[in-house]
Amino acid sequence: MKPTFYLFIFLIVFKIQAQNSNSEIITLAPKQEKEILIPAFQGDTIQINITPYKTKKAKKNNVLFYKYPNKLLLKNENVKSFNHYFTINNNGIYKLVLKNNNSKNTDYTVSYNTKSTRNKIARIGYTVKKDTTYGPEVEQLVDHKFLETETIQNEKYYLNSTSNALLKGGKNRIIVPVNLPSNTKEWYYVFSASREEADINNTLSTFNLASQLTKFIKEDEGMQGAVSNLSPPPGANICDIYVINDDINATLFKEKEEFTSDLDGSRENFKSGIVKVSDNQKSYLGIRNPDNLYGIHIAIEIIAVVEKTEKIKEIVNTPIITSYKVPYLIE
Repeated sequence: MKPTFYLFIFLIVFKIQAQNSNSEIITLAPKQEKEILIPAFQGDTIQINITPYKTKKAKKNNVLFYKYPNKLLLKNENVKSFNHYFTINNNGIYKLVLKNNNSKNTDYTVSYNTKSTRNKIARIGYTVKKDTTYGPEVEQLVDHKFLETETIQNEKYYLNSTSNALLKGGKNRIIVPVNLPSNTKEWYYVFSASREEADINNTLSTFNLASQLTKFIKEDEGMQGAVSNLSPPPGANICDIYVINDDINATLFKEKEEFTSDLDGSRENFKSGIVKVSDNQKSYLGIRNPDNLYGIHIAIEIIAVVEKTEKIKEIVNTPIITSYKVPYLIE
């Protein structure tokens, strides 16, 4: 008897788990409609019953049944009551729509019963989506971002030869700090070296890197190809120039110890040219005269490309963001 009893209890529990019944009384005004979502698995059956509540006059009612969102499966118009049995062919959400076509408010008893082919009842989950529409035009202050050049340094230096630096106490290397403004996007340096001071004086007076970069910015040509299109200054003799990104390596360079530099921004045996540096942190330029016999004059200009923001008045359409829930079947 006990095994049979437990089997009987199991079948009852399984049956309870595999059925879902819902019943409610709803009130609809004339021309008003009500949507009810019903989740179901393939092979489930849905029994739907709709009747006017405590009235015999409500005879004009529309009943529609959809595969969500808008695939119409059944439509009954101007019926007094509705009773139908559906077998579900595909997993999904189904939509029952009841519309009151009567001239007065009407109460309805709406009930549906789902019998599942599985040991669980289908459930509905919701995802939140947003739609953006735009309202009337209004005038408001808007952040306008733009690029601007700033000259960080424009100077000349003299570096002794390596032998003089070693024997007579001169310097054949210097460290130039590069103190970048906030919001620097990238920076450039233009460099020229010559043994003749007069040449460097003339070259320094002709540096116009800031204006060249400004022209690229204003013409909106982008900065990627700027270096290849800029005009480099003349140069006669070579120097080594290194971009160094931290204090420790700057000190090592100054003390003639082994150091690490940024390979992309550094140049060796460099007479003249324009170099772009993408890093926007505080840096140093370490400059060294590798010549053992001759001192050298150098000219250097450093330009930062800085992103700035200003408030400007613009006519804009005010965005209206609407959130809504989209149902889905929880598998």
